[in-house]
Amino acid sequence: MDLYQVRYFLTIAETGNFSRAAERLYLSQPSLSTGIKKLEQELGVTLFERGGRRTVLTPAGRSFLEKAKAIEAQYRAAVQELKGFRDAPTLRVGVLSTMRVAELADLVSTFQQHHPNVTIELHDNTSEKLRDWLERGNIDVALTVLNDRDNPQTSVALFQQPLRLAVPRQHPFAQRASVRLAELDGQPFIDRVNCEFFQRECQILEAENVRPKVVYRASHEEWVIALISAGLGLSIMPYWCGLAEVVYIPISDLDFRRSIGMKWRLQNQSEWVDRFCRFAASHRWESMDT
Repeated sequence: MDLYQVRYFLTIAETGNFSRAAERLYLSQPSLSTGIKKLEQELGVTLFERGGRRTVLTPAGRSFLEKAKAIEAQYRAAVQELKGFRDAPTLRVGVLSTMRVAELADLVSTFQQHHPNVTIELHDNTSEKLRDWLERGNIDVALTVLNDRDNPQTSVALFQQPLRLAVPRQHPFAQRASVRLAELDGQPFIDRVNCEFFQRECQILEAENVRPKVVYRASHEEWVIALISAGLGLSIMPYWCGLAEVVYIPISDLDFRRSIGMKWRLQNQSEWVDRFCRFAASHRWESMDT
């Protein structure tokens, strides 16, 4: 059953005449009759009593009338709903939980100043989970860590960040030009459990027989920054500019660096995904060491 056949049926039922229905639909009467015959053949019933001056619905036609009205109403509702998506689209953005909220908020608010009709939904998680969500279609685009295997057709790099030792400004290490991993032994330490380097970091520390005193395991960057700023511990984390109470020190025998970028699905890239990714690529990332 095609929607045009339903419309033919409803127009004939309303006008009571094939000829008037054809005029309203801007069709030839033979084309209209052919469409109705196909519909009747598919349904296996006769919908109209033909032959009189006025076309009358059969009992089967009367039964189908309400269903046909419902079909057309559902179609119109679907069109209206999709028009809403077009006029006020929603963009689902996955974000690393190890991104700073301030950086993310600046990107989104600046984008929405240019596109106030777009709704941005933010979903944060680990890089592994974001990739899974993207593959499943649960998000439209991901702000995540890139690697050498990422396809340049479905990703764009935004900035790079070195990972350094972050310490409170009053800590003795804050006056140093660099530190060694061995010097972290016994130091109060904040684990960043959602960090993409977390497992490697633990393996390296274990191999070097370095055992920091873990005082907190944090899942989000803002917690780590707040705890360090309060003097409660140290952490190995990405370099963020503009943190008054946090000092970053290079670790002489550890060289981690991450590349942050946008990822999307090639087969489902929409106009708004493209716009958002291009905007992110041109955005000025104030707090990054790019």
